[in-house]
Amino acid sequence: MLLLAHVGITLGMAKGIQKVMEDQGIKGITEWIDLRLVIIGSILPDIIDKPLGGIIFKETIGNGRIYSHTLLFLLFLLVVAAYVWSKYSKPGMLVVAGGCIVHHILDGIWLYPGTFLWPAYGWAFPKGNPENWLQLWLNLLTEPRYFLQEVIGGIIIICFVKNIVSRRQFVKFIVNGR
Repeated sequence: MLLLAHVGITLGMAKGIQKVMEDQGIKGITEWIDLRLVIIGSILPDIIDKPLGGIIFKETIGNGRIYSHTLLFLLFLLVVAAYVWSKYSKPGMLVVAGGCIVHHILDGIWLYPGTFLWPAYGWAFPKGNPENWLQLWLNLLTEPRYFLQEVIGGIIIICFVKNIVSRRQFVKFIVNGR
């Protein structure tokens, strides 16, 4: 999955959660969820792993799904989030962790237990082939399961941007994530 799907679908889910919670009478949820942090969390595993596994460790690992695509990484984020929440009553890290969880779900990372359950299956990550990355990008054009996810994510992003621009709230979004 690529950028549009990760960002758009995760953003759509966050807005949906906000709407459901507001409909249930839970007040202040809009202030609680910083959508900038949702976006960061939705792409954080790729921001970390793609350069690390595909460029820095290209010869030894050659895989863009390594450390931050693991369950251990999610647990680490959740522990940090729980600490920040208990110490400072700040939900930001919980929002980032939630975005990362959605990223893992959209990647179907549980289908790759050697990565997801690392280091349970050993310390080495599955070796990838960085030369096949071009083929993975071309799959976007030829396989509906990739193409449709990117289109859906792109549509959600367009609707979101159109909504904040038409309401003249773009600066407000940049400043406070709402």
